[in-house]
Amino acid sequence: MQPNRRISDVLPLSFSSGGQVRQFSKPCLHCGSMLTAKHMVGAACVMNNQIAIAARAQCPSCGESFSVTCLIDDKKRVRRVVVPYWLFNPYLRMLRPQGQVLAQREVSPDDELPVPSTLTVEEPVPVPVIPLDIERAEDTVGRYQNKPIPAWVRVNGKLFSFDHVAINTRTQDGEFLLDGCLVYRGQ
Repeated sequence: MQPNRRISDVLPLSFSSGGQVRQFSKPCLHCGSMLTAKHMVGAACVMNNQIAIAARAQCPSCGESFSVTCLIDDKKRVRRVVVPYWLFNPYLRMLRPQGQVLAQREVSPDDELPVPSTLTVEEPVPVPVIPLDIERAEDTVGRYQNKPIPAWVRVNGKLFSFDHVAINTRTQDGEFLLDGCLVYRGQ
């Protein structure tokens, strides 16, 4: 299994079409400051002509830590991955398809900025579909949009208790999003 690395250490990554992602940034969920790839540690690789990222970000301004899980397509559109960090990150770190070359940092003799090589995949790798075994409690804590809210859910054997309802939200470590709006916290 590959170790988690600073995301800035593996960028730029190249698509088979020749395009590259040289930098990646995301606003802090707590204070709104812009975090760059040097503030994120995790895994990033090219799969099926998309860049998959599963990292932990730490804001230098407020110290808040949160997870980042996303896919970037060759048109540089970023889409959120609903698979939680604790599942997606180990999966990306275990990937090692044939023909994959791991990005390595090289330092120039003049002590200039390091020049990273790119990560390439000769054969496209399908985007993973990680099956989730979700068990819903029969007990409810209320209703939302005329649907019952289970008191708890068990996801692949891990128990999560209902916390709150949130529309268009991102989950943090230890949280699970059910039906796109019900947030559960791990126990």
